[in-house]
Amino acid sequence: MGGYSKAAKLWGWLMMLAYGLHSLITINLPRTDKALPLRDELRGWHYLAGTLLFIAVSVRIFIWFRERHRETPPAGLPEGAFRWGRALAAASWFLIFLAPFFGVLYAWSQSLPVHLGPLPALPPLVEANRLLWQFTGYFHSGLGFMLLLLNLTVVLSGGFFLLRYGHGLLSAFPPGQGALSLVGLSVTVYAFATFRSPDPGPVAVGIFWLICAAVWGLSRLLKRREKALDAPRRPVHPAMAYAIPVAAAAIVVGGAYGPHAMFRVTPWPMGEVVEAPDGVEWHAARVQAVTLPTPAELAEARRIGQDTYKWCTFCHTVTKGKKHLVGPNLFALYGQKAGTVPNFAYSDAMVKAREGGLVWNDETIAAYIADPDRFMPGTSMIISSGPVSDPNVRAAVVTILKYETMRPEAGE
Repeated sequence: MGGYSKAAKLWGWLMMLAYGLHSLITINLPRTDKALPLRDELRGWHYLAGTLLFIAVSVRIFIWFRERHRETPPAGLPEGAFRWGRALAAASWFLIFLAPFFGVLYAWSQSLPVHLGPLPALPPLVEANRLLWQFTGYFHSGLGFMLLLLNLTVVLSGGFFLLRYGHGLLSAFPPGQGALSLVGLSVTVYAFATFRSPDPGPVAVGIFWLICAAVWGLSRLLKRREKALDAPRRPVHPAMAYAIPVAAAAIVVGGAYGPHAMFRVTPWPMGEVVEAPDGVEWHAARVQAVTLPTPAELAEARRIGQDTYKWCTFCHTVTKGKKHLVGPNLFALYGQKAGTVPNFAYSDAMVKAREGGLVWNDETIAAYIADPDRFMPGTSMIISSGPVSDPNVRAAVVTILKYETMRPEAGE
């Protein structure tokens, strides 16, 4: 691994282990029903794992500052490739270092308790504040997208270095960094594969690992490391010395756009706000009587559509007295004109739909979730698991939503 100290190796690998643990907990958080006690327990372990990761990365950054001028590339790895690997690693470390600050402020600003595992909650240092929640939430998510791009770049660079110089994820990057990025990208592959169902996750990760193994096997056949040892070592061109950190910074900046590109969210309110007294973020009362599903009908709807409906609760609350999330509170949704929930900032597309007289009912809700962009071009709403194209799942989601937003208990 080149000229790295024992401390750098130790804390690099400890950081990787903490990052892996934190990633596994994080990936399960949004996939756990908000109503279950397990959700709050997972959040506590998420904070605890994040604290351990913060300690490890803080020590690793300190070691890097102390030893960065003494670290040397392993035999056969060019200086430029070595610097590129360190630049990607350093960028990742600083993002991991920043993440807890945004995460804790994000939790406190929406009145969520912050507790480390089973320990008591920490006293909040800020009050609930939607503007702070939206800003910190966007960039807490944005840091995740930045790390995703960095992990992808590390893995792709590692593959190239392995085929070109015989040095891959374990030797071309600082100790633990290549494995950290491989773990992080594996978790990302699992996440993208399981928006609709957990079933494709293991297969997707297995395919990803097979591709990585194939690249490693090809490098062994080509005997690149032996050939790279005979190549003369060349100094880094001055232009490249400046280009490397600029390129790493560009990857980070590009990741900041991730939450908007993926979820169409913004770091501050945008659009037309429905004026109302402060603190009122739900419809005052139901405006339409509906026939609620029977217990048997609701149970069947949950069997068919709960895995899809859970993503609705990621962005919406459904009972009176609950604050807006990324999307508006949906209490008493049926019979309401579109885009009228108090104190929510609506997109131009939703305002246009309101002015056109769109009213929410079984048919309009079903058409909206079947393909939001087609039903309302320019809408800011997306469905994390994708448009609900299956008519049976769509009907089930509508049934669950009707029950959750219109049942008598929702207005208490």
